Amino acid sequence: MAKSLLVWDGLAELRAELQKLPEQLTGEAAHLIEAAANSAKVDIAAAYPWRTGNLRKKTTVAVLARKGLIVGAVVKNTSKLATVVENGSQARHYLTVNGVKHLTGKMPAQHVFVPRIVKARRKLTQDLKDMVARHGAVVTGDA
Repeated sequence: MAKSLLVWDGLAELRAELQKLPEQLTGEAAHLIEAAANSAKVDIAAAYPWRTGNLRKKTTVAVLARKGLIVGAVVKNTSKLATVVENGSQARHYLTVNGVKHLTGKMPAQHVFVPRIVKARRKLTQDLKDMVARHGAVVTGDA
């Protein structure tokens, strides 16, 4: 029976490069994620009606601390009006303490925040797939 021999030249160099790859990908991904979050914030703030300065000011981005291979960012709106603007409200009719009839009309849902976040996530997913492909990986399927 014939003997087979497999020789790797530069195995130590290959191993060193493979160990650096996750750090390089994490660093590049961190920039893409932060850019996507900031882009979503600007898009969301621009979509709020002009009267809602409070909604625009309270739309924020918090970049999560990078720990090892974990990177992230959170886009949120801390305004008390954000839920009402996003989801709308029902009509309310009541009497005040002084007995005055108060009629509050129904507010239709604006759907500002969620659709723009979904759009930003889709773009970020594609950007991350492109980044991994640039580094030589084969990317298939959708998340």
